[in-house]
Amino acid sequence: MLSLTYWRPLNEMTDFHPEVDRVFGDWPATPEWSRLPATEATSGSDCWTLRMALPGIDPKDVHVELTGKVLTVSGEHTVKDEQADRHLSEIGYGRFERRFTLPDDVATDDVTATSEHGMLELTLPTAEATKPRRIEIAGTKVKGSKASKEAA
Repeated sequence: MLSLTYWRPLNEMTDFHPEVDRVFGDWPATPEWSRLPATEATSGSDCWTLRMALPGIDPKDVHVELTGKVLTVSGEHTVKDEQADRHLSEIGYGRFERRFTLPDDVATDDVTATSEHGMLELTLPTAEATKPRRIEIAGTKVKGSKASKEAA
């Protein structure tokens, strides 16, 4: 025989709250994704440009490494005053590492990096062999034409 079950939505809501706390309560105070620096990648006719926002990080503490076609940028954003009582912090502290697989047209031997006002800028020039080039068409000879008979 069928039995009747009453649905009490408020009871389910009170059971839901501890579940949310259980799931999110174990997360680190600063999630790893919040430590990743904001990044912008653009391309032009002769190079790619990669810009990363690294405010407050000394450029000497940022490591840029290129292995094959993989570019790795890593470093650490440290707390200036660990003893201070923080009432609000939207800054992601800790180690970060970003890896980018470069396109095949990048001349990896000519990659350069500069830092200004907390912005790291990597210039990734396009290899000469992959740049489009215009090929000039030389004059052509047509057999049987008046021009080819005069040339002979």
